[in-house]
Amino acid sequence: MKREPNLDHLTTLLGQCLGRIDERAFQIQQLGDEQDDDLGDVLENEAATLQELVGSLVDRQSPERCDLNRIVGAAVESCVQELGASIVVRQRLATDLPQIACTPSQLAYAVQRAMVIAAGRLEVGGELVVTTRADDDGLVLELESRGGKRDHHLRQRTETLCEFVAGMRGNCRIDHDAFGNLFVVVELPQALVVED
Repeated sequence: MKREPNLDHLTTLLGQCLGRIDERAFQIQQLGDEQDDDLGDVLENEAATLQELVGSLVDRQSPERCDLNRIVGAAVESCVQELGASIVVRQRLATDLPQIACTPSQLAYAVQRAMVIAAGRLEVGGELVVTTRADDDGLVLELESRGGKRDHHLRQRTETLCEFVAGMRGNCRIDHDAFGNLFVVVELPQALVVED
């Protein structure tokens, strides 16, 4: 079944929206005011509900497998547009990757959130390196942001993404080096191929 181009666009827009809600919830929680913490929790719950509802709508029309490179390409484009700052993007997307064992909406949310974490810290002239590859029985998305400002709340900001990826039977790691470069690695299982 061929997907509508509008559905791909809708999936990208929803991923952006959910990323912004999640980011705002984190900012509110960091203010330290108890009332603001409650509002941050409400926003996080609403984001989760929105993701679930939209996911079920999109997934009715989508198979339980999807193309990593297509979704990564759309996420990179939308992320660069949203940043509004001039950055360098280097893409190293492997060819002939197997399909991922999840729905397009799940993958779009995970990729979009990973992009927000990696690219959101970049300043003018910063560099984002995006790599996809196959690895054993899974697929890997690697994001490296170079030349960004240090984020002292990085661990807290990435908890939602790590939990979401774990729910997809995957793994997510975030790390940084002494030079301030940030690394986000998302590993996801590939879809099983059913022989006819």
